Amino acid sequence: MPRDRPGASDDLTVQERSQLLAVARRFYLEDRSKVQIATELGISRFKVARMLELSRSRGLVTITLDDDGAVDSDLSEHLAAHLGLSEVVVVHSNGDPERVRRQVASAGAEHLSATLRDGEVLGLAWGRTLSALTTELPRLPRMSIVQLTGAAGSDLGQSPVELVRLMAQNSGGSAHPIFAPLVVSNADTARSLREQPEIARAMDLFADVTTALVSVGSWEPPDSQLYEFLPPQEREELRERGVVAEVSATLLADDGSQLAEDFADRTIAITSHQLRAIPRVLAAAAGERKTDAVVAVARAGLISGLVTDHALAEKALAGPPVDRAGRA
Repeated sequence: MPRDRPGASDDLTVQERSQLLAVARRFYLEDRSKVQIATELGISRFKVARMLELSRSRGLVTITLDDDGAVDSDLSEHLAAHLGLSEVVVVHSNGDPERVRRQVASAGAEHLSATLRDGEVLGLAWGRTLSALTTELPRLPRMSIVQLTGAAGSDLGQSPVELVRLMAQNSGGSAHPIFAPLVVSNADTARSLREQPEIARAMDLFADVTTALVSVGSWEPPDSQLYEFLPPQEREELRERGVVAEVSATLLADDGSQLAEDFADRTIAITSHQLRAIPRVLAAAAGERKTDAVVAVARAGLISGLVTDHALAEKALAGPPVDRAGRA
């Protein structure tokens, strides 16, 4: 029997190492029981158990789990309590930002399709994770899809108009797009656009939204499509005013307070007041860089649920619990 002493496997004799590996091979690779191994080798099953334990402690056997994309229920519950949210889905995810985003999107698509019901009105914002989520969705129940923000940028594949079209096509329900830019040059132009009949009809439906799907953008550190879209001088000015996060064009400080309402006056988007009034607002955010932004959005009371990855979740849990602003 190999001597049970601490240390690496290189202090085992050839015979000891061979005996341990013979037992480990039968148990882990050939799927034999401890009783079968004991009978075959003429030793007790308790000795087999000790040899298996020694194989692992000496590094002869290592066990890894391919948990990428798997939901961590315990971490999800802890983060929900920490952020004061009613629903949280945390997935294990590793790799580059695009891989993490795809795995969060896949989990979000599965969660959304399992929880939406016929006849709902789904409000849809924009963002890279939401774009990925839309392509991952299985068949949805029949519902109306309402665009919550105007469009920014030139990538038609990630335009909220296209996301609304795809969602409506998936569910067989009606689509209510907003054919307007997200940000315009001044408040008067924005007000005029909001009064256009087609845009006004879509925005009137904000009050009927039962579930909203939004993304979270980080401004410090920068990880936001809105941030990238704005001219460098304007985004730097907004950062200097304390902006650390945005959701659906609402800009927030780290304590969750809304900033730069003059900027909001120039946007074609759902307001923070309207967003708080929606019964269920589910955010999708991928990547540890967005931790502070997610915490700020939770503090603001703008979301009721979150789909994210374990790195962001663990960093958020390392901070103080969130004292949330009230939701309507």
